[in-house]
Amino acid sequence: EDYCKYASAAGLVPGYKLNCIARDDQYINANTQRNFEDYVGNMGAPLFLGYSTGATLQLKPTIQETKTPSIMGTFHIGNIDSPNGQYVFLPISSYSEQVVSLLEYIAKKDRKAKIALVVNPSPFGRAPVDDARKAATRLGLTIVDVQEVGANNLDNTALLKRFEAAGIQYVVNQNTAGPVANILKDAQRLGLLGKIQFMGAHYTGGEDLTRLAGAAAKDFIWATSYYLSDEATQPGMILVKKIGAQFGRSPATIQSVHYTSGMTASAIAVEAIRRASLKGAVTNLTVYDALLTFNGSKSFDPGFTVSPIIFTKTDHVGAKGLRYLQADATGNFKAISSPFKSNLFRLVHPPQ
Repeated sequence: EDYCKYASAAGLVPGYKLNCIARDDQYINANTQRNFEDYVGNMGAPLFLGYSTGATLQLKPTIQETKTPSIMGTFHIGNIDSPNGQYVFLPISSYSEQVVSLLEYIAKKDRKAKIALVVNPSPFGRAPVDDARKAATRLGLTIVDVQEVGANNLDNTALLKRFEAAGIQYVVNQNTAGPVANILKDAQRLGLLGKIQFMGAHYTGGEDLTRLAGAAAKDFIWATSYYLSDEATQPGMILVKKIGAQFGRSPATIQSVHYTSGMTASAIAVEAIRRASLKGAVTNLTVYDALLTFNGSKSFDPGFTVSPIIFTKTDHVGAKGLRYLQADATGNFKAISSPFKSNLFRLVHPPQ
């Protein structure tokens, strides 16, 4: 919403006023379906931005039928797989690639390591499990256990003692920051921090985890494609803070990777509309064609991600770069790698 208002006021699409209508679908698939049908069918929206993994998977046939380019804040690789993935785009690398990259990190440390996956009890949480198992097999790693942990799991003592008894050395999380923070605080209480290395994909880490877990976040390793709010020299993060302040957002909101994630999706949408407008009418089909120009010398770099947004007809993953980041003693995340992409991921999950 904020980026859209900023873009409209700044005239980023000359001759057009951007009208971004945001509704909370409450993570209920039927609500997302109704919103899509209203936006596209009744309002004639040329593009759709969504969030929920489950809802996106359910919407894919409708997205395909209506030929509506859709940019998602859910990074499940299944969103863009066949069938019905032609019009769906991921702003950044998928959950699966993030988790596989963490397994590659572990393999470089210890190929005999015992690993547990802790995932959200939802399509979002389960999204990378199959690819993680395939990657572990190729790397010679052992995934000993896969457990589902949600927001209602407030005491993880039994889970952690089970991991300890099994000799688990690494726990890779595919979740949101809340459940992960609960696990870390319980691990700290049980004296397991330092004995077990905790790690996670995009929505597990960052300022949200620091705020919820405090000192228990120390040494957590995180994989994401986004710059962080405290990387003050990055032009994109300067813009994030400027827009956040302009619209009266709290420091916690501005610092959250969710805010940057939303801006990235919106920036991609606005740039696609701008490019479509230069060719004539802005429609779902011209916006789709515009997205496919995001490559070569015309790749798009909004400044929020560690690599530019690149789309082709056969590759709908935008920012392909990832970094490993690790929380210091105060819980603040710092990059411990340069941007990279996982070559192994393309072997365990070829383009579909």
